[in-house]
Amino acid sequence: MKKSFFIVIALLTIAVMVLSACTPPAPEKVIETVVVEKEVEKVVEKQVEVPVEKEAGSLRIWGFYDLTNTEDSRAVMMKQAIDSFQATTGIKVEYEQVAWDQMATKVAVAAQSGGDMPDLIMVAYEYVQGLINAGALMNINDQIKASFFYSDLNEFEKALNEVNGERYAVGTFVSGGNWYYDVAMFPDGWPTDEAGWDKECQRLSKEGKYVATAFLGRHSAAIQQGLAPLVWSAGGQMFDEEGKPVFANDKTVMAINWLRKMLANKCIPEVAFTGDWSATEAPFVDKTAGAVRGGSWSYIYIAGLKERFEAGEVKIGPPPGLAGNQGYVFMNTETWALTSGAKNVDNAIAFINFFFNPAVLAPWAKANYGIPATAAALQNPIFDSQFYADTRDNLTKYGHKSDTSPYYNECMDALAAAMQEIMLDPKIDPMTKLQATQDELLTKYW
Repeated sequence: MKKSFFIVIALLTIAVMVLSACTPPAPEKVIETVVVEKEVEKVVEKQVEVPVEKEAGSLRIWGFYDLTNTEDSRAVMMKQAIDSFQATTGIKVEYEQVAWDQMATKVAVAAQSGGDMPDLIMVAYEYVQGLINAGALMNINDQIKASFFYSDLNEFEKALNEVNGERYAVGTFVSGGNWYYDVAMFPDGWPTDEAGWDKECQRLSKEGKYVATAFLGRHSAAIQQGLAPLVWSAGGQMFDEEGKPVFANDKTVMAINWLRKMLANKCIPEVAFTGDWSATEAPFVDKTAGAVRGGSWSYIYIAGLKERFEAGEVKIGPPPGLAGNQGYVFMNTETWALTSGAKNVDNAIAFINFFFNPAVLAPWAKANYGIPATAAALQNPIFDSQFYADTRDNLTKYGHKSDTSPYYNECMDALAAAMQEIMLDPKIDPMTKLQATQDELLTKYW
């Protein structure tokens, strides 16, 4: 009888093993059958739940920084953040560097061609609307509102990235234009209007020096940071509510004519319109220009600026305004956004939440010389310096968000090319050139 009983048990065990081999395993747990023999007379079966750890998965990111560059504090911090995130969550991050002014184009092309897209991208605010129109971004309104940091976001970040109950990006820090001036070169103070600029120009030009220099060359940033603030002060704008260009108007002509006068009277150097970023900043570095229009980020790029500012030799002054109006500087955010082709949405949101921990966000904003997007991060003592106090004051008083368009790069690049031609050829009528450029853009894209 015992022998027969063991034969039956053996056959049942084999049958269970065969059935188990043919059945797909459960995703979260495995049910094991444990057979216990007691005095041979009876068999007790007990089901035991054995948890199986879920795979953490992966995350693909396209960002601006070269993670192998140990000389760039931003690249170092990004690598540290990614390494810490991977170690904490087990999520494997695949990172690819894309230049800041090429990101939007690359993502839009991938979206429209059905190409391979990352989960998460870094992108400047002014490119977001174009990517939305291209169907390249995912609405993350619900996820961000459910985050631990949402109630702590500053109002500027919300005003930029929340539109009609939708949100496609979240800003990490606020940055913008700063006019830096050499105190010793302006004994009567920094000029704040057209008359003051003319007066200082006449005085300094006799010494072979310029009032100021700035990057105003053949690049979209020359419009965003240089021409657009002047147009805003005159009461104009670059794009309408639909994102169509409307820069061919008397306000833009006023701004361009003022720049033309500054160039003709040697108030600003010609290299401002013909040189690259470094070349246009060089007159300020060698002290042949009394001021430079840069940004909060200029501490990273302009040689000696940080040291001169901390020594009290350089200060941040109000921007020039036209027609007796207040001047403006452009104000922006560097954002995280999920692409419409994201395959690892939960992991991307997890990374954003990790990144917005004040211990990560504060030093990240500091590395970029920007103002962190949350109040908690701003409380960090690293923002107690005079530079951040003056920058916050400047952006609060004079900050103006960038005009946006679904064809932002295309329009700004075309306008920058037109402006350079106008500046270098006095025979060109500004309105005629602006109108032709605007008409061509409207025909091509609308």
